[in-house]
Amino acid sequence: MHKSASIAVVAALVLGGAAACGDGDSTSEISPTSPPPGITSPSTPQEATTPQSPSPETPRELKKGQTISVTTDNGPAEITLLAVHNSTAIGDAKADAGQQYVVYSMQVKNLGTTSEWDTYWLGSPRWSGSDGEADSPVFVVGPDDPKLIPYDPFTSTPEPRPGEHIRATQVLGVPNIAGTLQFEDSPGNTQFNIIIR
Repeated sequence: MHKSASIAVVAALVLGGAAACGDGDSTSEISPTSPPPGITSPSTPQEATTPQSPSPETPRELKKGQTISVTTDNGPAEITLLAVHNSTAIGDAKADAGQQYVVYSMQVKNLGTTSEWDTYWLGSPRWSGSDGEADSPVFVVGPDDPKLIPYDPFTSTPEPRPGEHIRATQVLGVPNIAGTLQFEDSPGNTQFNIIIR
């Protein structure tokens, strides 16, 4: 009796093992720690890394003859810096002591498809002097110089509709030192800079 009981136990183990392994065609085994088929196990935790804050992005410098793409609330546009120069005099107009004139001409092409593109911020950049002093450039009205004809500030041009472009020439009074005109479409969001040396 002892012998037949042992055979019955072995047979039960063999049959139970075969049932647990499937019909024998499967080559994979399920370990006690594996999740059921179709359920993915959570990934192994990686080593803890110290989060790094992104480095502040330096605004692009726009140079004479260069075209850049910008995107504002009005959509995308292409801005080309046609000309830029600085001087203490334009024709008969002389800058005040310690001041200079900065003259820049731009072409703005609206690449959007739905609305006019607002150019107001291109005529009123922020000045950051090489001495660390920030300033708001002073708009200079109607200087008399053949190089500026036609003189056409952004305030005198229409807002370009989709597919249209405009050209404008702006004259600003800034401190007579090297510095940067920072073009911000909203406070603190500098789209590009023009460096004045």
